[in-house]
Amino acid sequence: MSLLAHVDTKRCDEYTVRNVPAVPGTKTWVPIHHGVLIDHLQGSVQDAGMTIQKREYSLSNDGGKMFGLWQIGAVDASMAYMVGIRNSINKTMAIGIAAGTKVFVCDNLAFSGELVQFRKHTKNSMEELAYLCDQAIMQIAGKLRRFAEWHKKLKAYALRRVQAQLLTIEAMNNGAMNPSQYNKFKELFFNEGAKYGQRGDLYSWHEAVTELHRERNLFDNFERNQKLNLLCDQYIAQYKDGGMLKL
Repeated sequence: MSLLAHVDTKRCDEYTVRNVPAVPGTKTWVPIHHGVLIDHLQGSVQDAGMTIQKREYSLSNDGGKMFGLWQIGAVDASMAYMVGIRNSINKTMAIGIAAGTKVFVCDNLAFSGELVQFRKHTKNSMEELAYLCDQAIMQIAGKLRRFAEWHKKLKAYALRRVQAQLLTIEAMNNGAMNPSQYNKFKELFFNEGAKYGQRGDLYSWHEAVTELHRERNLFDNFERNQKLNLLCDQYIAQYKDGGMLKL
């Protein structure tokens, strides 16, 4: 499991996250401490019949923003369910969680690009937190299953080299990939003996792009993941009755 820290963040353990100093609130803004959120979400995960197998965290330098990554369980021998968590105690963002998958072989993370943003830090936050965590985890549980199924489905779609080239151009045009990353992507997918270029399917292309995303902070990647997944859906939609892509 690999949670990257951003330029103004650092990786840390849960003890450090829980020991970030609390900040005072106001009549209309009540910050929910990272540790309090972790406790409530952990309870909701357990109540839903799931277990947290691994945990990683990243904090901003001032401790005001927290990013968490939990491995929830195995889809099968090749893939695990992942949950991403974000919180702030400095008014920068609302509480949110996201559904995702991790591929064991390459240690790549992929997220649906849909963030369940379920609470701003308002005066009634604490009273509603347990209920809202339960509701958010219920939503995420469904998204985890659907996204894992979608992710694995990509293996069913062949990808010729010319099609991969067109998709790569589209990925750079729509922001799923930076043009500056093309040379690295070429090494991962197009070059002879490339890590992901042997299977010739949409899944491998998707994995090559998500490896590029490993260079960035998890929560910087929601928009990129959304754009990447949209490209894959557009590719799939161009098949008719299992035929080849209509170029």
